[in-house]
Amino acid sequence: MPKLPNTLSFRLTLWYSGSFVVFLAASLLSLLISIDAILEDRIDEDLIEEINEFRELYEAEGIERVKTEIDLEGKTGDISEIFLRLLTTKGEQIHSSDLTHWEGITTVQSILEKIAADETEILLLSVEFQTQEEETRVAYGLIGPELVLNIGESTEEKEEIMELLIFVFSAMFLIAVPVVATIGWFVARKSVVGIEEINRAAIDIRRGQFNRRVTIENQHDEIQTLANTFNKMAERISQLITEMREMIDNIAHDLRSPLARIRAISENALSRQSNKEEFQTAAEDTLEECDRMIQMVNNTLDVAEAEAGVAEREKENINLANLIEEACELFDPVAEEKNVELNFTLNTNCNFNGNRQSLQRMVSNLIDNAIKYTRPNTCIDIKLDKDSNLIKLSITDEGDGIPTQSQHRIFDRFYRCDSSRSKEGSGLGLSYARAVARSHSGDITLVNSSEHGSTFVVSLPI
Repeated sequence: MPKLPNTLSFRLTLWYSGSFVVFLAASLLSLLISIDAILEDRIDEDLIEEINEFRELYEAEGIERVKTEIDLEGKTGDISEIFLRLLTTKGEQIHSSDLTHWEGITTVQSILEKIAADETEILLLSVEFQTQEEETRVAYGLIGPELVLNIGESTEEKEEIMELLIFVFSAMFLIAVPVVATIGWFVARKSVVGIEEINRAAIDIRRGQFNRRVTIENQHDEIQTLANTFNKMAERISQLITEMREMIDNIAHDLRSPLARIRAISENALSRQSNKEEFQTAAEDTLEECDRMIQMVNNTLDVAEAEAGVAEREKENINLANLIEEACELFDPVAEEKNVELNFTLNTNCNFNGNRQSLQRMVSNLIDNAIKYTRPNTCIDIKLDKDSNLIKLSITDEGDGIPTQSQHRIFDRFYRCDSSRSKEGSGLGLSYARAVARSHSGDITLVNSSEHGSTFVVSLPI
C-alpha cells in the first residue's frame, strides 16, 4: 500500500478538502430534505384547499354542482395524476372521476368514521397503488352532511423534481471537490512557503552560514512572526559565536603571557649555573604566575556559576549601607595612593535579603574599576538610595569614559576596552557584578559615559 505524504501542504489540503466535502455533502443533503418536505407540504396544502373549495361549492349550489365539478376536473386534469371520489360516511361511492389508472383503490371505513365524528378534520396519508410508480398522497374531508370527498394526487412530479435536483447536486459535488482540492493545494502551498524558507535558512546555518537570514514578504502574521523570531534567534547565535571566538582569543592571550613568563623563568634558571637563591626566586616567580592563572580560572567559574544560578548560597538580611562603608574602608589605601577621594551618600535604611559574600564582591569590583579607570586627583561618588520598589546603588568616576562602540560589550566576559590587553585585569569584573545582580533578581546598567567619566547603577528589588 503506497504511503501518503506526511507534508504539511498535503495535510492542509486534505483537511481543507475533507472539511469542504463534509460541509458540502451535509448542506446539499439538508437542502434536498428541506425541498422534499416543502414539496410534500405543498401537495398537502393543495389537497386541503381543494376539499375546502368543494365544501363551499356544496353549501352554495348543492351535490349536483359538486358532481359536475368532479367531472370537469377529471376531464381537464391528467387522470393518471389525480382522482376524486364522493363518498358517504358509510363507505358508499356516490360519484368519482375516471379511476382507470387507480386500480385497487379502496375505502377505509375507520377513516370515514373518524371524519364523521369530527366534521372539521381533514385526514392526509400516503398510499401505494400497483398502477402507480410513486406513492400517492390521499386526503379525506367532510364537505356536507354524511358526504366525504376523497382526493388523491400522485407524487410522481415531486419525485421527478427531486431526481433532477439530486442529479444537479451530484454534478455540483463532483465538480466542486477537485476544484476545491486544487484551490486548497495552492492555498496550502502559499501558507507553507515561509516555513520552507525558514527550513532552508536553518539548513544553511547548520552548514556554517551564520549570516543567513529569512527574507519573506506578504506572509500571514503567524509566519511573519515566526520568521522574525527565527532571524532574532539566528542573530543571537551569530553574536554568541562571535563572542565565543573573541572570548577564546582573549583567554588565549591572557594565558599566553603568564605561561611565556613561566617558561622564560624556567629557561633562565636552567641555562646558567644558578645558586639556591636564584632557584628560589625563580620558583617564587613561577608560583606568582600560577596564582594569577588560577585566580583567572576561579573568576571565570564564579561568573559562570552566578549566571547559571547553580551556586546555592545562604541569604541573610544585609544593611547595604554598612556593606558599602566596609568596602570603601578596604579601598581607601588604594584610593589614597592614586590621590582619589571616595565620597559616599548612603541611605542607612536600605536592608536587602541576599548573599553577603557575593554582594561584597560585586561592590568591590565596581569600586575597584572606578579607582582603576578614574583620573588622579579626582573624586568617586557612591550613592545608595531607595524608592518604593528598588534599592539603587550608583558609582560615578571621573575617568575617560567608555567608547560608544564598546558600551554594549562591557558586561561580556573577558571583554576589555583595551584591545591590546596591556592593562592589568581579566575583563571579568563587570561580568561578575552583573551576574550577581541578576542572581538577586536585579540588574546593573551603564547609565552615563562620556569623556568626563562613567556612572554604573545597580538596581535591586525590595
